[in-house]
Amino acid sequence: MIEFNIERNIVDRDRGPDLMPLIDMVFILLIFFLLTSTAIQPAVDVALPETAYSEPKTATSIMVTIHADGTLLIDGQKVSEELLLSVLKSQYREQPDAELTIQADRQVPFGRVVEIMDLSKQAGAEEVSFLVETEVKE
Repeated sequence: MIEFNIERNIVDRDRGPDLMPLIDMVFILLIFFLLTSTAIQPAVDVALPETAYSEPKTATSIMVTIHADGTLLIDGQKVSEELLLSVLKSQYREQPDAELTIQADRQVPFGRVVEIMDLSKQAGAEEVSFLVETEVKE
């Protein structure tokens, strides 16, 4: 049979409480927060233009990325220019109130950005914003 020592004190004066489960949980939480904090950073490497003023995004967003070489991405997925309008239309059917965010490289000509804005308006975008880096004032 199993014997239970009911009279044993949980906190012995010689040893103290067992801290190993607490230490394990702290390390698990630390690893969790380190791994999830890397997901917050934009995964696409684009040299963004700088601005002195920017507002945080509040609504659901569809991200269109324009690389300097002309590559287009929608929410991280590569899209050809011919399919851009149809993909944006399907995105707006799923999320009609979504805001379009354009993340364009500094070296992308302004005319190209306007073309993407025009296509997004045709697809149903009502609000368009730009992802920029905030200037560091010293």
